[in-house]
Amino acid sequence: MAERLGLGVIPGVGWSAREVQTIARQAEEAGFDVIGAAEANNDVMATAQLMGTATTRITVATWIANIYLRHPYVCAQGAACIADATDGRFILGLGVSHQPVNQALGIDMSEPQAALRRYVTAVRSWLRGEGPATHIPQRPAPYPVPVYVAALASPAVELGGELADGLMPFLWSAARVTKSKVWAARGRAKAPDLAPLDATLGLPTFVGNDLEATRTAARQNLALFTTFPFFQRLFRAMGYADEAALMERGVGEDALTDRLLDAICLLGPVTRCQEQLEVFRAAGVDLPILMPPMGVEAARAVIQAFRR
Repeated sequence: MAERLGLGVIPGVGWSAREVQTIARQAEEAGFDVIGAAEANNDVMATAQLMGTATTRITVATWIANIYLRHPYVCAQGAACIADATDGRFILGLGVSHQPVNQALGIDMSEPQAALRRYVTAVRSWLRGEGPATHIPQRPAPYPVPVYVAALASPAVELGGELADGLMPFLWSAARVTKSKVWAARGRAKAPDLAPLDATLGLPTFVGNDLEATRTAARQNLALFTTFPFFQRLFRAMGYADEAALMERGVGEDALTDRLLDAICLLGPVTRCQEQLEVFRAAGVDLPILMPPMGVEAARAVIQAFRR
């Protein structure tokens, strides 16, 4: 079986609904297996349905849906609808988002790990048709809906191993992918009836013959993530203490050193990016999810570069 490949996009930066659908179709035509949308200034469930109804083969995904924005009942019903509309081509990715994002929305995210456990458990229950009758009795989703969870730190990985069908980490090095296998296995041991865990990884992708230019583009596109405490702690845990210290002091682009970018991104000419991609696959990534620079044309460029 051919190795799987995904595309992760951020359409909330100004894409029209038509552009969302066009990029999904182009990714499908290029041989990508999955296209996921981030929840940033958009409704990611509506975005996934847009992509799904515009395509016929590619799996669509929420990458990821913020659990604090929807009651688990509403999330499950929406997921069931998208899966039905796409004949089962849907992955529901769930996560807690980030403190600055939720704070801006007036959301208290104390004890996010416990909240994620409760939410995933509830969504899966509603998808099975369990729970009290509302207007009418509950019914199970017409198609199975795989549930994946966002994971950065080891407790979240273990939680995903226990409860979910797959993991959706982001900005991990290949070394951390390898290390995460122990944490995931610890969680899976608590749920022996579940199928093998699907390990995805979001990989920022910057293609170009000028390596330094691609690193500059990476710094410009990824500077926002350096402001999030979750990622600051992640980089420190991965051995980039100096870079994390700069991020904690508010240094953005300059904190993304060459060594850090080379560890978490695909950068440079296509052949170099393909070689880096194989390193992540060898470390244990089942489904790499390539994240282009922001913008429709940038997404098209990555689709073309990795056309199969």
